Amino acid sequence: MYLVLARKYRPANFDEVCGQKHITDVLQKALKENRVAHAYLFSGPRGTGKTSVARIFAKSLDCEKGPTVKPCGECDICRAIAAGTSMDVLEIDGASNRGIDEIRNLRENVNLTPSKARFKIYIIDEVHMLTADACNALLKTLEEPPAYVKFFFATTAPEKILPTILSRCQRFNFQPFRMEELESKLRDICKKEGIQIEDGALKQIYGFSGGSLRDALSILDQLIVNADNKKILYEDVKNFLGLIEEESVEEILKCLTQKDIRKTVSLFHQLLAEGKDPVLILDGLVKKLKDIILEKISPAAGAVNANSKPLPSVFKDIDIEPLLNAVSLIIEYKDRLRRENLPVLLSEVMFLRLSRIMGADGEGAAVEKKEPEAIKEKAPSANKVKNGGEDIFSLPVKTAAAVKKKPEEPAAPVSSGDKNITAGWNEVLSEIKKTKPTLEAALREGSPSKSEGNTLFISFRKTYGFHKSIVEKPANVKVIEKALSRITGSKDIKIEFVTEDSGESMADSSEVKKILKFFNGEIVKLEE
Repeated sequence: MYLVLARKYRPANFDEVCGQKHITDVLQKALKENRVAHAYLFSGPRGTGKTSVARIFAKSLDCEKGPTVKPCGECDICRAIAAGTSMDVLEIDGASNRGIDEIRNLRENVNLTPSKARFKIYIIDEVHMLTADACNALLKTLEEPPAYVKFFFATTAPEKILPTILSRCQRFNFQPFRMEELESKLRDICKKEGIQIEDGALKQIYGFSGGSLRDALSILDQLIVNADNKKILYEDVKNFLGLIEEESVEEILKCLTQKDIRKTVSLFHQLLAEGKDPVLILDGLVKKLKDIILEKISPAAGAVNANSKPLPSVFKDIDIEPLLNAVSLIIEYKDRLRRENLPVLLSEVMFLRLSRIMGADGEGAAVEKKEPEAIKEKAPSANKVKNGGEDIFSLPVKTAAAVKKKPEEPAAPVSSGDKNITAGWNEVLSEIKKTKPTLEAALREGSPSKSEGNTLFISFRKTYGFHKSIVEKPANVKVIEKALSRITGSKDIKIEFVTEDSGESMADSSEVKKILKFFNGEIVKLEE
């Protein structure tokens, strides 16, 4: 029967564990000195060997020739543990057995002595998934278990575990595998499988797996199936993983430095048409920016591989800080793409914000340097916001109305019922983001422009027609009107959406004045 590589090459003893020597050395020393605690917590990223080490530790304790640092692997107990059929070494999935009833059953079974082995061992994977009630039910048993009981916990999120549980365990932090460790392991496995693999292919597998050996072995498994003449080439890995060509990534970044949003979005859609994953496109941007930053810090540090090219001249005049801000922004949006719908819309908004940071005139970069946190909360379109008399996106504006913040007067808290509300358009956006993040992302590309009676008009540039079509859907209009009413205290505000460049003046409306009071702003005209 065929076994996947992750199972076929699972370590059987401490000597076979890849990396994590700082952990295996301590566990072996505890076995030699007979100082084994009753509870251990193995924490770290997925695929770093937490459960494998727990099984080896269990075999070391229960082996018929033990306790020993080198379990024989041949006795009935060792074989049963390796096969997962031991009655005395019980593996529990914390994600699917997370309730208090399951833990109560565990507490009852703890009082039963081992059937064959020396110790009764409970290996609980993803222990952070246990409910608070289940954790509390486990506490007493965990603090004073019978002498023959051991607990081995594994988790990828130790911060979610109750401090009372953590305080009762000896904790070991597993680290992602270093490149040389993982490459050496994969090369060794390929040799045993009769497969030739290029160094460039190994580097790509490592980069895609994020230091997880299990993920790397899953990729290698699939590559071996598709390999021609038992050879795995760099191009094979790149095509299989759907990685983005470096030239495409570099071209997108060049367009961003020139604030050429139209071409940036066009290149992005071209990659999507080729079947590229938006998340992988963002990954490619981050990796390229990392190389650029390293090259700017030190040319030697930037030469991370033999395929490194000289730094394009377009990036030489950009400071490191805007590049770091760009990396942070891309990572933020990469996380949002995984959690929210409309990945294309979110990516386009991200490109607009990146052009502010990386723009060749340095305007956006200067703002990011001075106000990194404020920019994060600001509406990224800045349709009406001026910076030194120039539009922040360098797009021509004939006549436009804007709400300009008064720097000398702090926003005053306004009472609405029992709640103090700090006025501001950003607060309206934040209110919407709580329930519809994608709507908030689209609405950020517009801003209040005028009113007629009780109707507030929100203006969008012609280039943001797609975003306007999102927010003006009836269901979304209701959400925005509700947020405005909640923030301003006015129950009869209605909204309409218009396309900018109409040249109309701001109406002198009491409703708009009320909103401006909340926003701590004034109505001005901005001429070209």
